[in-house]
Amino acid sequence: MDFSAAFSIKPCKFGKGLFAEKDFKEGEIICTVSGKLLTFNDTLLLGENESHSLQIDKDKYFLCEPPFLFTNHSCNPNCGLNSHLQLFALQNIFKGEEFFWDYSTSMLERHWTMECLCGAPNCRKIITDFDLLPEDVKNRYLHLNIVLPYIADELYVHNLSIRRA
Repeated sequence: MDFSAAFSIKPCKFGKGLFAEKDFKEGEIICTVSGKLLTFNDTLLLGENESHSLQIDKDKYFLCEPPFLFTNHSCNPNCGLNSHLQLFALQNIFKGEEFFWDYSTSMLERHWTMECLCGAPNCRKIITDFDLLPEDVKNRYLHLNIVLPYIADELYVHNLSIRRA
């Protein structure tokens, strides 16, 4: 599929965001994460741009490229990342809507946090690692299959109180 007509990068309350230029059905792929492969130490050298990296394993990150680079966080996401690092719609998304995913579904490092200003009724006020989320949120995200595999594997190996859906 040619994604060039599927979305656009526009100004939003967070600076720039990724917006639908067509309707997306629940489950539909929006885009795939791409970028340069980095280590944790490489991300530290990015300074202000450290937030442009996506953790994909314990010590593996992508320095995200557009269009995914412009996706913003929400504590009430309409998108999620699957195990193939594809952003997909968790619900029907209509032309003109911004794509949001929960950054915590890719984080397990005890380093980066960010104040959350998403404004969702269920806003957690801080974006942090997946294992620090409330149990009901962790279980919901696991059920939706939007938690990166390395996180689920790490948590189950250590017998944390998360149940697979």
